[in-house]
Amino acid sequence: MVRVLRPLCIATCFASTCLVATIAMADEPSRYDLAVGFDYSYVTVSGYESWTEGSVGKLRHDEDGFVMSRAFIDFEARLADTLDVTVVSEIYNDDLGSAIDVTEAYLEWRPVPRSANRYRLKVGAFYPHISLENVERGWSSPYTINSSAINSWVAEELRSVGAELTYSRKPASLGGAHEFTVNAAVFWHNDPAGSLLAWKGWSVHDRQTRYSDKLPLPPLPQIQPGGMFAAQDPYVEPLREIDNRAGYSINAEWRFSKRMLVRAMHFDNRADPVSIVSGQYGWTTEFDHVGLQTSLPGKVGLVAQWMSGSTVMGPVMNGAHVVDVEYDSYFILLTRSFGKHRVSARYDNFDITQNDEIPVDSNPESGLAWTANYQYRFSGNFSLAAEWLSIKTHRFAFTYYGLDATVTETQFQVTAILRF
Repeated sequence: MVRVLRPLCIATCFASTCLVATIAMADEPSRYDLAVGFDYSYVTVSGYESWTEGSVGKLRHDEDGFVMSRAFIDFEARLADTLDVTVVSEIYNDDLGSAIDVTEAYLEWRPVPRSANRYRLKVGAFYPHISLENVERGWSSPYTINSSAINSWVAEELRSVGAELTYSRKPASLGGAHEFTVNAAVFWHNDPAGSLLAWKGWSVHDRQTRYSDKLPLPPLPQIQPGGMFAAQDPYVEPLREIDNRAGYSINAEWRFSKRMLVRAMHFDNRADPVSIVSGQYGWTTEFDHVGLQTSLPGKVGLVAQWMSGSTVMGPVMNGAHVVDVEYDSYFILLTRSFGKHRVSARYDNFDITQNDEIPVDSNPESGLAWTANYQYRFSGNFSLAAEWLSIKTHRFAFTYYGLDATVTETQFQVTAILRF
């Protein structure tokens, strides 16, 4: 079954893109839905040079001024009564890949229900069920401009290219207010995931990796000529297949009306940690995740997520892999809307511990971040957001580059948000 699914899943990413052009020309506009977004910002920042420039800064931007934060195209179409196609593309001008490229492309089959059970099969390229922030079209967040540390990493390195089966049910015995959902996915093309987390650490930003992106690594001593990992390119392609082994994820959810959502997941990419192809290593990356979304008194919304896992690369030496780290992070977000106004605040905490003892490869990290966001919706198409972000990090590896091991980086951002 796995041998059959893998080529089908990969082909879906390309076939779906071709289908978009055909369907968009059809005479039944009700069968497709196109969402377009554009974010244009003024940012002012302080801190180290950004990781997007091949340095160590935790923020996406490192210069003051106007910038096109992002643009996206999110296309959904009904191919048949039970079959949909979705293609999402992000547009950036940061030279980390093509100007426009795909972040998700999948087919989704929802058979006509013949009982209280509901089934859904998704095949293609898609995000795993993790984020409770990025719930709008284009994997956008209604709360903040920049995602939490957890979901920034999800956007950087995690994507499933495979198949996902979902089962859900609302038991009549519980009055129909409770919905239980379980989904399981088998996937490929995510073997280098974990390399950025180990060698760069956690970040807070709003950038999503596309399928041809090459994300720069810091100028680590161990990946320089003559270093232990000199075969590693100075960049990472996290959405690559290295060892032809399938990973998997299992997710369970409980939803109580519109008042509460609880989500739990186990993820394991099952990558071979001693494999390497074309300058990209395989990293065995696994984690457990729990998320909560609920309403508090005073019409305050609460979103919280926690993640804990490990990522390893290379053979075992002295009881640990050559690179062997454990990581965890959590955030708590509070939000409140007042008519056209919305105010949100988030606290992030993150940590990386190291089990290996390889010289000149210190990866431990600890830190926290605060985010405050205010948005005003002028209309259904236009909003203006102002966001303050502060992230404090302690990482000994900063000293490799003549920088202080502890730094507080700040960013203030005003963004015009257009949605059509």
